[in-house]
Amino acid sequence: MTCMTRSRRTNVIAAYVIAVVILFLGRQLFSPASEPVQDALIFISDFDSIDASRNSNSVYRIGSDGRVLRRIVGSIPHGNGYLRTTDVDCHAASQQLVIASHWRDLNGFHHALLDGTGLHLDQPAAGDSLAATRQIAIAPDGTGIVVSRQFDNFEAPRFGLVAGDLFSRDYRIIRGPSAQRSYISPDYSPIGRLLAYIIQRHDDADWASRLVIALPTGGQEQVIFETRQRISEVAWSPIGEWLALVVDGQIYRIHGYGGHAPVKLTDGPGGGRSPRWSPDGERISYVTGSTFPGHHQLMIMNADGTGKQRVTNIRGGVTNGCWV
Repeated sequence: MTCMTRSRRTNVIAAYVIAVVILFLGRQLFSPASEPVQDALIFISDFDSIDASRNSNSVYRIGSDGRVLRRIVGSIPHGNGYLRTTDVDCHAASQQLVIASHWRDLNGFHHALLDGTGLHLDQPAAGDSLAATRQIAIAPDGTGIVVSRQFDNFEAPRFGLVAGDLFSRDYRIIRGPSAQRSYISPDYSPIGRLLAYIIQRHDDADWASRLVIALPTGGQEQVIFETRQRISEVAWSPIGEWLALVVDGQIYRIHGYGGHAPVKLTDGPGGGRSPRWSPDGERISYVTGSTFPGHHQLMIMNADGTGKQRVTNIRGGVTNGCWV
């Protein structure tokens, strides 16, 4: 009787183990092969103490859920010190990263893959200079480049637009500045046929800033919006219908075809800047101030301004770059 009881108990245990193994294997076979890829944000910051001591900064990548912060490109050596980069853009399909540095003796921009490998200085082979580049954008085809850079021979800083491509490295001025005007914050349309950028006036005209659209080669400009307030940044939605812009330190959205008043998306005391669209055009990442002195917050909101969420809080300066 005892032997029969033990045998039954052994059979029950064996059956249980087999059932567990089958269940485990079934979950493995029918579960997704991998977790879905999480959107990530690329940004510039000097929160690292080593960067701060060098008066430099680094390029970082962080998941849109605030997880897995990783440095992509550290302080870039230049001369006897290190560069302080001012803008970054990326092309997710070709895994390219372009980095601008507002440095007068640096004729070019830095270029790497999104994992930080292959970092090198990309210099013009022909055409005009790329010195003192403050802002940079890469075209949707992964080859076109446009920058806003500071021009010499002015008593106060004046900025113009220079465009070219990564293959020929032939760069030409498409909008030269004057004592009265600067051209800043260029961004390509979703298929790269047009550029949006901002004209800033430096005189007593009846407008202070204009948001315009033109061909990447220059030519006639279409005015989308003008104001006596200061427009400092613009970003074109990947679906083409909308432009995000920064007016007097707050983020707005305006129709890309003009004829509509801009709609305010942020209204907090910390303001909003560096708006960047998600690849599907449904969300916007941006930077806002924090209640803690010297801190900034990297945020995400829906394209209509709702659903604001903090990605991370950073001690130090932050420039939002792009989504990947």
